[in-house]
Amino acid sequence: MRFVPKLIKYWYIDLISPLIRFCIRHRVSPNLVTTVGFFFTGGAALAFALDQVQWAGAILLFSGTFDIIDGKVARATGSSSKFGAFFDSTMDRLSDMVVFMGLLYLYLSTGRTEMIWVIFAAVIGSLMVSYCRSKAEALGITCHVGLFQRPERVVYLGFGAILGHLMLYVVIWFLAVASILTMIQRIIHVYNNSHGVPLDDSAND
Repeated sequence: MRFVPKLIKYWYIDLISPLIRFCIRHRVSPNLVTTVGFFFTGGAALAFALDQVQWAGAILLFSGTFDIIDGKVARATGSSSKFGAFFDSTMDRLSDMVVFMGLLYLYLSTGRTEMIWVIFAAVIGSLMVSYCRSKAEALGITCHVGLFQRPERVVYLGFGAILGHLMLYVVIWFLAVASILTMIQRIIHVYNNSHGVPLDDSAND
């Protein structure tokens, strides 16, 4: 996570290490961990919709814990699979959309209709950041570049909500702009690495 200090990231991983070891020891399915994380994200979305933004931020940050655990459990238990990778990515996209739906309801119910366009921009950006990477990798191009990816979105949105409505407003604007810029970064990266390279027919949609 480029925009999250490494010291904080390593401190948090160390904090949740007993839970990680528990899941590994009992061979908890990584897909189950992913599913549980999705339901917590749904709880955060509901809290946003009910205008309980501080609770929503805390729940959203906690839900991110499961994104860390499922990958570590999968690697440690040798249970990584193509379906697991597909399922994890799919649930990440659903989680993003559910949270944005909660935010959309919040701002509609409080009369902040101008935020509809900002949230739509953030939705488009977050989906396209993911799509650019997936399509690039399907074409055999590594695409991990970008200023703002999903872990950063979760952390910033979570802490922004905890700090209250004003900071949440600022963070959503920032996410919309940063996600679009990340999409553009990835398009440029793929262009630089694939311009003029013939397309393999098997890579077509």
